[in-house]
Amino acid sequence: MLRKLIKHELRATARVMGPMLLLMLGAAVGGNIAVHHLVESDVPALNVMGVFLLILFVAAIIGGFVMAFVLMIQRFYQNLLRDEGYLMMTLPATVHEHVLSKLFVSILWAAATAIMAALATLILVFELEFVDLIVYDLNGLLAQLRFSDLRLMDYTGHAVLFVLEMALLMIAMDACLCLQIYAAMAVGHSFTHHKELLSFAAYIVLCMLWNIVQNAALYLLGVVTPESIQLELNISPMPALHITLCLLIVCSMIPSALWYAITTYFLKNRLNLD
Repeated sequence: MLRKLIKHELRATARVMGPMLLLMLGAAVGGNIAVHHLVESDVPALNVMGVFLLILFVAAIIGGFVMAFVLMIQRFYQNLLRDEGYLMMTLPATVHEHVLSKLFVSILWAAATAIMAALATLILVFELEFVDLIVYDLNGLLAQLRFSDLRLMDYTGHAVLFVLEMALLMIAMDACLCLQIYAAMAVGHSFTHHKELLSFAAYIVLCMLWNIVQNAALYLLGVVTPESIQLELNISPMPALHITLCLLIVCSMIPSALWYAITTYFLKNRLNLD
């Protein structure tokens, strides 16, 4: 049933996010034309058009992220907490499947938006000379890339692992944000009146409580950094960096589990659809 819920959720959200992502690509193409041909033109009309296209590009990028965020809230709210909730809760699916389907699709669109924003930025600055550079001098280009006094070519495996860890960290942080909002909404809609206002209040309270827990943990354990890990375990910088990223991923998963438990509990036992 979880697969069917995800499929239905993807179809419903793709009607909004699909055109939004295409708009980001189209705005990037227009921005590229503006950067290389219009902005520095001697013709005032073309100059104004170039500025307009660049503003449109920025608006499309921001709009993509805002739309993904709003859609994440709107789908959870409309499907589970409003009148549609009566129908959704009668389906042969558990509360866990409902929440996980919403969470999976929200993370998917957030990732797609981030990837599309990166691609759009590359399109914005793209020039044909870059192709020649990549095709004919890729090895030399990579050999010159450095981080501090380390050549990245000497740490290719570490670089790939670093990218994967960063991707997992972004996914974990996005899941944590989604679940925290879900938890606040589930708490707020356990009451009879002023549900939206109480949902917002619940979100503020959850943020404050978690900040207290975080500050207490930092006070007792100290700040976790690659340097502190390196000194504590007496290891080289690269393994220390990987350990730090893994710890950050775990630290993001801890509140996620808490928000998930709160969400499912209130949807199961305290949900008020009246």
